[in-house]
Amino acid sequence: MVRPEQLLHPQRQPVAPRPAATMLLLRDAQYEGSPTIEVLMTRRSAQASFAPGAFVFPGGAIDSSDARIAGSVRRRVTQDDTQAVQAAAAIRETFEELGVLLAWRHDGGFVDGDNIARLDRATAIEDHCSQHGLTLAADCVYPFAHWITDRDLPRRFDVQFFVARMPVGQIAVADGAEQFEPVWVRPDEALARHAAGDFTMIFPTVRTLERLRSFESVDTLLAACTSERSLWSSCPRGGIRADSVVRCMEGDFPYGELRLVCPDGQVLHSLDWRSTEATPLLRNVMRLTATNDGLMTGPGTNSYIVGTAATGFIVVDPGPGDQAHLQRIFAATGGDIRMIVCTHSHVDHAPGARPLQSMCSHKPPILGMPSGPAAKASNHFVPDRELLDGELLTLAHDGETHRLLVVSTPGHASNHVCLVLLEDGLLFSGDHILNGSTTIIDPPDGNMTEYLTSLDRLNAICTEREIEYILPAHGYVLDSARDQIARLKAHRLAREAKIADAVKAQPTGSIDDWLRLAYTDVPERLWPAASRSLLAHLERLDEQRHPTSRA
Repeated sequence: MVRPEQLLHPQRQPVAPRPAATMLLLRDAQYEGSPTIEVLMTRRSAQASFAPGAFVFPGGAIDSSDARIAGSVRRRVTQDDTQAVQAAAAIRETFEELGVLLAWRHDGGFVDGDNIARLDRATAIEDHCSQHGLTLAADCVYPFAHWITDRDLPRRFDVQFFVARMPVGQIAVADGAEQFEPVWVRPDEALARHAAGDFTMIFPTVRTLERLRSFESVDTLLAACTSERSLWSSCPRGGIRADSVVRCMEGDFPYGELRLVCPDGQVLHSLDWRSTEATPLLRNVMRLTATNDGLMTGPGTNSYIVGTAATGFIVVDPGPGDQAHLQRIFAATGGDIRMIVCTHSHVDHAPGARPLQSMCSHKPPILGMPSGPAAKASNHFVPDRELLDGELLTLAHDGETHRLLVVSTPGHASNHVCLVLLEDGLLFSGDHILNGSTTIIDPPDGNMTEYLTSLDRLNAICTEREIEYILPAHGYVLDSARDQIARLKAHRLAREAKIADAVKAQPTGSIDDWLRLAYTDVPERLWPAASRSLLAHLERLDEQRHPTSRA
């Protein structure tokens, strides 16, 4: 866990969210000869205190009447009391705002347009139920998504999004006070209009539609929602990009970084990739990104600076031999660099070490593991001192301490190491774990079996040391460290299974043949690099068939 004193911004308590519920009414449609879904949306009043003028799904806050109503709704045996209350609220709000009512009549039929015509929306829905023998149809609504409003906002809601089929014979009519202009729209159409600027929507609505468009029929969608669990849950976080606020949800590349830098939801952190100045992540951790962005390096190589002016600094991965980048590292540290650590010897990580060392009057030691005999000549690297697995690199002054634990992690390269900042639970992963892509395993210096074994070791260390964040050499900070590692290992093993199937299908095939079969989800422009990892998987499969062959 990050020490509170290392956080960049004062801690605060976000506003408690108010429980709410929303309804996505759906119907089947055809578009250009293909089946699709349409969803009912409506425009909020321009005077509304929340999301004025935005197109939304009907819904609102849960009130005391919903708990009373929930006691008599018709529900599935798998729906619990909380879900019954949420469903009752979503049904009530949909009726009040659009005049659509999901309810059963006492004769067993579903409420239709004629029934609706006799109901006054100004009358409480529980009174309608008792006076007309109606039972709200909670059994016809299913949980789709769970959203909690961003932590930075003064009004927050904890909202369950439900999906339901539009009742036959009913027509949506806006109340003319809170809601206007009900419209049936395809998710793709709404998103395109939003992008064009004539269909304003808030972030959760946009992301919900992005998920909704993957379903081609109401039946398939409802079938996916029968577990009584939302398909996803999110509490977005905000950051700054190009001087504008952007929202990110779990799984978006910047989310973990926003969670680390602004844990209480402050919208203060810049997500722009800046090479001319250091990006503070904590009081004792900065990042400088080199200008070597590209297909294999993403936004560029991240050089991390650990420490403070009091303790001096450790530089992790000085990057390529880019004099301007090294000068920025020197300036950010005031020249007080105590150690230079290279996670491995590849050309985008280690060449800057000697030039950076020469800039410092006291010549800090260059630490790492020497390149292996199978490394390419361009990756030749000899440190001043070889790091030992399990050793501690310590910065300390007057009670302030920052310790980096060295973890040997061969696989991407034979001399790869990761580092753990023990006091703050941070893993500096080098190229072993990246944000936005999987690392290349390039034999003979790279080895897939060693890579997967190192992942297992990192997982164990993350458990033991309660590590939550991963700081990769390329891309933003990652959160949920153990989940990231589990997903990465599962991805590698799933790819290996595809490769094994490809070889089985074409036993006399070539690398190119197997690439076409096993990497159908990867753009062809990446196949040359992917072919190296494919070869590493082939070697691993061969090792499994012939366990003694590597010896």
